[in-house]
Amino acid sequence: MSDQSADVSRRAFLRAGAGATAVAAGAGTAAAQEEGGGGGNVKPVFPSYVSDANGPGYQDMRGSSEVTVEVGAGSGGFAFAPTNIWVDSGTTVVFEFVAPSHNVKPTEQPDGGGLAGTEGGQFATIPEGETYEVTLETGGMYTYNCAPHEGQGMKGAIAVGGDVETEEISTPSAPSRPQVPGAAKSLGIATGFGMAATLGLGYFFIKYGGDYGEYDE
Repeated sequence: MSDQSADVSRRAFLRAGAGATAVAAGAGTAAAQEEGGGGGNVKPVFPSYVSDANGPGYQDMRGSSEVTVEVGAGSGGFAFAPTNIWVDSGTTVVFEFVAPSHNVKPTEQPDGGGLAGTEGGQFATIPEGETYEVTLETGGMYTYNCAPHEGQGMKGAIAVGGDVETEEISTPSAPSRPQVPGAAKSLGIATGFGMAATLGLGYFFIKYGGDYGEYDE
């Protein structure tokens, strides 16, 4: 066999071997992605008092020294946004009034909690464009409402610090990614390694020996 023919054969086997290795690597990556999951995320267990609250829901705002909660948000203007939040101890919460005729009144908070609420009587409201801010040093769970509109579901809650009851939440997976059974993943990995081993032996015999027939010079 000529040197040129041998080189062609060797290159063909190298390309095939690289393809088999890629198949095996891809199968291994798929297995790791499926088993990793991304579980272990948690959020605070918020009181039942806010279970019927209006608003966009929960937001983890830890890591920020100052956060903003809009007062009078939503299409009807009867919501705190975000409704329930989780912050670090020492975070300053700024209540920004984005609609008129609302206030902030605490309902429950831990001993020593500093959520005093807006000043004035129970139904005294704050003009649109104003702010009320408070720095929450004491860890625990805080709940509050807009006194004039509590009956319309204008409620909110703040979890402060790490010493609060939590529950696990699942990380949503990409809907387009198919779920691969464990047996199929194992078979794919084994098949890939088998192909790589077979091609490696073939390359060895091409390079060091074997009868490949006669070639024209």
